[in-house]
Amino acid sequence: MAGPGAKLTRRPRYDDKPLSTLPAERLPPMSTPPRPGAHILVIDDTPEIRLLATVLLEREGYTVSSADSGEAGLMRAREAVPDLILLDVMLPGMDGYDVCRQLKTNEALRDTPVIFMSAQDDVPAQTQGFTVGGADYVTKPLSVPVLLSRVRTHVALHAQRRSLEGMFRDALEYAPDAIILADPQWRIVQVNERTLDLFGYPREALLGQPVDILIPPRLREHHLQRRALYEHLQPGERQLGVSTDCVRSDGGEFSGDLSVGLLRTSRGPLLMTVVRDVTESRRIQQEMADSRQRLRDLAAQGDAMREYERKNIAREVHDELGQVLTALRMDLTYAGMKFGAADADLLDRLQGMRVLVDRAIQGVRNVASNLRPSALDMGLIPALEWLSGEFRRHAGIPCSLEVDTPTVDMPEHRAIGLFRIVQESLTNVSRYAHAKSVQVKLRQDAGQLVLQVRDDGQGFDAAASARGGSFGLLGMQERALALGGELTVHSTIGDGTTITARVPLHQDPPVQETT
Repeated sequence: MAGPGAKLTRRPRYDDKPLSTLPAERLPPMSTPPRPGAHILVIDDTPEIRLLATVLLEREGYTVSSADSGEAGLMRAREAVPDLILLDVMLPGMDGYDVCRQLKTNEALRDTPVIFMSAQDDVPAQTQGFTVGGADYVTKPLSVPVLLSRVRTHVALHAQRRSLEGMFRDALEYAPDAIILADPQWRIVQVNERTLDLFGYPREALLGQPVDILIPPRLREHHLQRRALYEHLQPGERQLGVSTDCVRSDGGEFSGDLSVGLLRTSRGPLLMTVVRDVTESRRIQQEMADSRQRLRDLAAQGDAMREYERKNIAREVHDELGQVLTALRMDLTYAGMKFGAADADLLDRLQGMRVLVDRAIQGVRNVASNLRPSALDMGLIPALEWLSGEFRRHAGIPCSLEVDTPTVDMPEHRAIGLFRIVQESLTNVSRYAHAKSVQVKLRQDAGQLVLQVRDDGQGFDAAASARGGSFGLLGMQERALALGGELTVHSTIGDGTTITARVPLHQDPPVQETT
């Protein structure tokens, strides 16, 4: 601290002085320690500006080169690509705007940030600077703090962008899938190593070529139509899951899944296509689908065999055992008529035996009906009428049958399959639904038979039931699939359940699975 009577002197400040007024020997102190690496090119026709800018920037740790004209500046830039260019607007011959235009046409220099320096501070001049590709615009006389701040900012941004571009290139190169970058005209501008391996081309043979060379000729017209959708993508949007065949350089084809997205880059928009070879995975999926179909066919064959056995057993029980019991009842009746008058005790015993035989006959009928209702011999509609009546009688729940078709002309095994679906549905209602009523509806719709069973019971969580492996529902779905149709279950807790089966009337198409 100064003692009493001491004079306070104000140290001169240069930080806010225009650069053109600062003598070289009295430059402001460095704001940060020197950091090597960044190369700055100063293009200005004023020697004092070039000198002072060079000294100031070198004190900040930058490497500086300079030129006194646009032509010389372009030559220096091509010799050693700078990290930043300070460019005077008013240059002899080629002005700064023309220099910037030339820089932006050079592949190596187009991303180098340009800061314009000019005494013109009007909006049109600045607008023109940004229009030709300038990153910033500072006015003369130059302010040291402003200039250094702008330089630091753009050097840092340029370094960060190059770092990000490097990481993007690495990610692109080491990606497990083929990645193709194309310009808005769908010409290939960049590919990764996986693309070269997958399609069998050298890199130079792909760059500049239309992406159509990777599509089989027979599919190119369709690909052109699809491209119109991609061209309306917004940055960040992607078109996923596009499946197509692709062609290698040797003419061989493979199945590919494509994802297409739009990238915004310093070079303009680029379309990025990611191609994954799914030939092997689709082969495995097809094998799994074929295996499931074979299992389904085997299960359907097993159902058909069981139905055949049920039919035979029901016939044997009804015809053989039923006839024997009927004959025995007739004999008991005859014996009662012949000997009952002479022996009252014998008559009572014969009547008791007839009651037991009648019960046995009814049991035989029930067994035969449960194995295969005889109503099925008359068609699906009579069989459903019988089933509805039996359900009302045994479960005590009102069950209505609505038929919106006079007849159902379909093969017997298909009718049996639908009958079993309704039978299983009604069994589930009686066991679990706590329903007050059930509706069974049958109608034809565009060559399909639509069968619906709806109850007003307590309902259930269909999704949880599917995850838990409900074999009753699974069995019904498999029956519908075996008939070339589908079965859907809609249920809400507290609001009942609706089971709908849709099957073709006649044809038995193979089940197509989407994987």
